[in-house]
Amino acid sequence: MNNPLIHDIRTRPTAFIAMVLLVVLGVQLGMWQIRRADYKKSVALEILAKGQEKPIRAGMDLVGVDDMFRPIQATGVWLSDQAIWLANRPHPKGRDPKTGITTGFFLLMPLQIKDSPKEIVWVNRGWVPRSFIERMAVPKVITSGQKIFVEGVVFAQEGKTFEFSKETLKIPTDMASDGRKLQENIDLAQEKLENQWAQLSFVIRQNQAELEDGLDRHWPAPTLGVEKHEAYAAQWFGLALMTFFFWGFTGLRKRFQSLR
Repeated sequence: MNNPLIHDIRTRPTAFIAMVLLVVLGVQLGMWQIRRADYKKSVALEILAKGQEKPIRAGMDLVGVDDMFRPIQATGVWLSDQAIWLANRPHPKGRDPKTGITTGFFLLMPLQIKDSPKEIVWVNRGWVPRSFIERMAVPKVITSGQKIFVEGVVFAQEGKTFEFSKETLKIPTDMASDGRKLQENIDLAQEKLENQWAQLSFVIRQNQAELEDGLDRHWPAPTLGVEKHEAYAAQWFGLALMTFFFWGFTGLRKRFQSLR
């Protein structure tokens, strides 16, 4: 008696080849997503390890690429009138527990750490919810005019959102309700050129959550999208498994129909 599997392959070679190709493709893509997840897990662990290192002192210690995500301390005076609101920023943990709002603003403010020559570092002071009634409305933020101490983490930048070119569309810079600039992104090099000041080439993400200044600084632990890659891997493996079962099911159905 002929082997049913061999018989099915011979009678449906195209279906068998297509099944094998799709299964191999699904497994390979699933494994690629697993490798991406493992890599990002190792990066997240490295970031967590850097968070336990001795803090850098802004303006006193040299900061390089390898120092990203390390703790940092800075002492200086806020240049409040030069601050920039960054729009369309998600809540640090996805949703504001007080208001339920998911989207708001980051407040980036330069901190002058040296007087002569004038040297600053940009600080992400935290998140505030947006108003759905007035797009330009921002809450009042308490800002000291005295020398203050800032603790945070070194970031290359505070992420970018999509925006149309203002040069192409001739769109003027928006102004928030408190008179500060409101824009989608910040270009550190451009800010340095426009203000003609010495500027450190990174951003401090302030993490002093206990300060009562109206800003949310409950930053989440870094995951770098590991869950997304694991979900994609499960989908690809599921596709490969479904393809194999579909091929087997259609083969069995055709065989039963031929025996009637």
